[in-house]
Amino acid sequence: MARGRTGTTFVAQMVPAGRGMAARPAFEVSPEVPLLKARRGDARIGDLVTARRKGGGCEVVAVHGPVNAAGAAIRALLAHEGLGRGFGSAARDEALAAARARDEADPGRRDLRDQRVITIDPDGAKDHDDAIGVADEGDGIRLWVHIADVSRFVPAGGAIDRDAARRGCSVYLPGSVDPMLPELLSNDICSLRPGEDRKALTAHMLVGPDGSVSAEGFHRSLIRSDRRLTYPEVDDVLGGRATLGDDAMEHDVRLAMELARRLRARRMRRGALDIVTGEPRFRFDGDLVQAVAVEAQTDAHSLIEECMIAANEAVARFLIAKRVPTIFRVHADPEQVAIEDLWARLEVLGIPVPPLAEGILTSDQRREAAGVAAHAVRLHTERTGQGAASLPYMVLRSLQKAIYRPDETSHSGLASPAYLHFTSPIRRYPDLVVHRALVHALGLGEPAPDAALLPEVATDASECERDATGLERRADRMCLAYLVAQSLARDEGIRPRDGEVTGIGRAGLFITFEGAFDGFMPFRLMPDDHYVPDEIGVEAVGEDTGRRIRLGDPIRLRVVDVEPLRGRVTLEPVGPARPRR
Repeated sequence: MARGRTGTTFVAQMVPAGRGMAARPAFEVSPEVPLLKARRGDARIGDLVTARRKGGGCEVVAVHGPVNAAGAAIRALLAHEGLGRGFGSAARDEALAAARARDEADPGRRDLRDQRVITIDPDGAKDHDDAIGVADEGDGIRLWVHIADVSRFVPAGGAIDRDAARRGCSVYLPGSVDPMLPELLSNDICSLRPGEDRKALTAHMLVGPDGSVSAEGFHRSLIRSDRRLTYPEVDDVLGGRATLGDDAMEHDVRLAMELARRLRARRMRRGALDIVTGEPRFRFDGDLVQAVAVEAQTDAHSLIEECMIAANEAVARFLIAKRVPTIFRVHADPEQVAIEDLWARLEVLGIPVPPLAEGILTSDQRREAAGVAAHAVRLHTERTGQGAASLPYMVLRSLQKAIYRPDETSHSGLASPAYLHFTSPIRRYPDLVVHRALVHALGLGEPAPDAALLPEVATDASECERDATGLERRADRMCLAYLVAQSLARDEGIRPRDGEVTGIGRAGLFITFEGAFDGFMPFRLMPDDHYVPDEIGVEAVGEDTGRRIRLGDPIRLRVVDVEPLRGRVTLEPVGPARPRR
């Protein structure tokens, strides 16, 4: 990402050098730089710091903390990428002006404070940019999706807007966030906190028994969320394991779940992909990472996801009908060669799928094939109990990446002819552009986005998202490696662990073990044979024994080395690889 990084500063670990100290670059391969006398500040040997080159040496300008603490490593990584440095004075002044204007009345804003409204978020969430309300209307269920009215407080072209466009999105690292908007907006004025009046932009629609959506409408609103619920709380209510102490609210939660089931069933009928993966969630005690859990997709997640997808599609249809320029979330259909390669991998793995049609497949056929593969993989993992950590990602890697574009509208994975991002303007810049387009389309005084500028805005947003995703994954790997290092220290030795092969590389196997951790097993550390990977990345074959190690195979292993700052865990097998012939 490196937004804001300069050539004069670098992130380093303080190491001894003769009678003094030197700065060893922490995230790049580069020589140590001697520390100038009396330029260490509070830094000690073993600390991660930001240093500034000066003459033939360097000086410490910021201390992030000891290298053995994951929290310090995350701060150092943010600094290395030029992030985490806050906002300039102009943006802060704009945020303060927005705070003073938060209670000003707006023409055309509907007062919905009497409506029962809830937010449902992950544990620990600080910014709440979406809330929902539901009501029975005969055979249909009325859905209101309330989204923080960020465009009301962030004028186009202002200091906050320029900073948000440059950042592109918020970056969420374990235990830390580099926000797109100043905290006064993201965590307060624009956060739909329970019991507080908040300005929102609302989409409402009627969902029929078959999941069809009708009677759509949009307006600016004033809401007051009744309660903040977490995913676990909602799952406990839906599963009958707990109550909220509020019958009306519990009715709303169950009604919203019924609505979500209708919407999801309709999406599946039209050919949307159904690929379930999990995300690691870390627990910290100060700067030390204590534990990790893989957050799986639950009913509560699905409830909110379906409501947000419905709102995004409704806004997309409305802006297309009004011919207002905006940015769409585009997911192109899979390419022919990707589908053919996927079928070859499935064949090697013994996962049954019908033969592909001969010749060049149509876009509909390629999209349908991806869905068939996802379904076949799910059945295989459920039947065998193997491959859950690797095979869904194999299907995902065969798909194209979703990006932002102003001139296309469709989303292959959702089987949606018109899709955009409307529901997270606190943390994604394209959503803020969509809000401005919607407010303009409603005739509420906001100028339409400049169509000539949108291609560049979309490209920049796509690149920022890609960089942020890569950085978030890198930080996850670092925290996982810290946990592995801590477990080795507690064990006072090397114990066997169970893992699953998730990738076949040129030099070894990528492995997920104990449900969450990742490591690499070099072929050179596998003494039972000399293994050679195949050309399509599905299996490695022993030259002498003919043993085959494939994606999804279980494997017994032990950890032999950990480099937490690099997020690297090196593994070796315990006993021979499981034979396959």
